[in-house]
Amino acid sequence: MFKAFKAALLCVPLLLWSAGCDDPFTIKNKQLDPGGVYVTYVQTQDCSGCDALARGDLIQKVDGNPVATTDDLKNLTDGQPHEIGFWDASAGAPATTTITAQPNNSMPPIKDAPPFWSVSAEELKKAPDWARRRLFGHAAPQTLLVNSDGGFVNGRDLYGKKILMVFFDWAASSDRQNGALTMQVLQKAQADLKAKGIEIIFAQIKHPQERDIAPMNDTDLRAFFNDNQVKPDEGGPLPPPPMYRMPNKTEDNPTRVLGMEGAFTFYEAIGEAPNIFLINEDGIIVWHSAGSVTDPEGKITVDMVYTINKAVMHALENL
Repeated sequence: MFKAFKAALLCVPLLLWSAGCDDPFTIKNKQLDPGGVYVTYVQTQDCSGCDALARGDLIQKVDGNPVATTDDLKNLTDGQPHEIGFWDASAGAPATTTITAQPNNSMPPIKDAPPFWSVSAEELKKAPDWARRRLFGHAAPQTLLVNSDGGFVNGRDLYGKKILMVFFDWAASSDRQNGALTMQVLQKAQADLKAKGIEIIFAQIKHPQERDIAPMNDTDLRAFFNDNQVKPDEGGPLPPPPMYRMPNKTEDNPTRVLGMEGAFTFYEAIGEAPNIFLINEDGIIVWHSAGSVTDPEGKITVDMVYTINKAVMHALENL
């Protein structure tokens, strides 16, 4: 069983990021307290009446029956009218609408998509405040990633899987150190994550910052792993996590850049590196942390190790 990984510090001092800032995009518990299923993105195509719903609303009843998870909404696309009882987030009051929906097949490779993306309010409540950054509670936005071993992954490919995804950077020494520490923890946790059916995506992504440096290519990714992998005295050698990078100019075909929320992209809403995401099988981001946080109990003294440890444990227990 995976346990907290105590990594030896690399020779470069840590740069401590503050991930606890007040973010207006954060979903607070008080927004989830009415209970039900949180609406993250509404697709009005093939759905009459769905325009009454909006992000942040909480669906609480279907045809008079209480609902609490997305599984309770599976039968909405049968072409029949269904009365939806929901908590209207903008009005702060209960409301109803009647929808008639067909399966949405306009988002390949996703088949028979529902009329709106949603997630259990209770599932969202499990994330700590600092893991509720801007993409928390969103359906996987647009992206295109290239696997160092070949192949592409876009935002829609994340649907139907359980994912732990990290966007790290290498522009600054602190970025490289945080990326290395994160990778080492993922190496240690990889077998346990795989046993739970959780896939890892470890991707070098250029983050907004003052210093400009070219993104990694496949050779850079492999060298980064070779230089920073878990050493023999720490339990290595261990396999690398699946490693990804940004597409180069030849690979960056706009038709491949897909997601689950229209033209919304991962890159416009990421925070300081590294960004850690947990994505459930419905494609919803149920954890988004950026940078590192300090262990309030002081048991893990390296902030980045504590942060990725918490994400791994949350994935193992909740995805």
